Amino acid sequence: MARILFVEDEEEVLKTVKAFFTREGFDVYGARSGNDALEIANRFPPDVAVLDVMLQEGPEGIDGMDGFEICRKLRDQKFRGPVIFLTARTSEQDKLLGFELGADDYVTKPFSLRELCARVKAALRRAGGARSVYKFGEVEVDLDNYVVRRPGVEERLSNREQELLRFLIEHREQVLPRELLLTSIWQYNPNVTTRTVDTHILNVRKKLGDDAQSPRFIETMHGVGYRFIAEEG
Repeated sequence: MARILFVEDEEEVLKTVKAFFTREGFDVYGARSGNDALEIANRFPPDVAVLDVMLQEGPEGIDGMDGFEICRKLRDQKFRGPVIFLTARTSEQDKLLGFELGADDYVTKPFSLRELCARVKAALRRAGGARSVYKFGEVEVDLDNYVVRRPGVEERLSNREQELLRFLIEHREQVLPRELLLTSIWQYNPNVTTRTVDTHILNVRKKLGDDAQSPRFIETMHGVGYRFIAEEG
């Protein structure tokens, strides 16, 4: 049974989420403040943490911690499991900060409990060992061997192309800003610009046999970034 730490300052939301995830077979620990969350995590180490970014005044008063700070302190306590942030804010800067802190996913409020549960389960699957082979119709992506195979063609992926494609697949159906891809794959290399992201996307598309005008794999979100849209099967 996976153990989940859920940090949310709204008591009714916390009760609802705890009841739902308990029915789904999770061992659920809830906290309404940062200090409570850290104490619980220390006593009952979770497998996954779901953190509300914007915590208001809790039952013991404001302790000065939002979800980002709780994440920092959990990492200081050697927590290495997946972290999912809940947020009503959708700014790109917030997401960049969260991913820099090691977030695995973002869920925007208001959220569906089923969607949140699906994302928690996906994060746990990834934490248990990253998959290496994916099949999208006639296209096979073998990330461990840096290869894309389609009928009659085998394409080699460069290191960066492999990292980029893995990130896109693991964040399927999420809109990923160019700046986020740049930060995640190139680690703030001052010699790399968002144009480099576009060039690598173009190369990956060619190797997948994709068409930017009628995409089956990577959709361009104009003025923002990209989204991986292919379904396995």
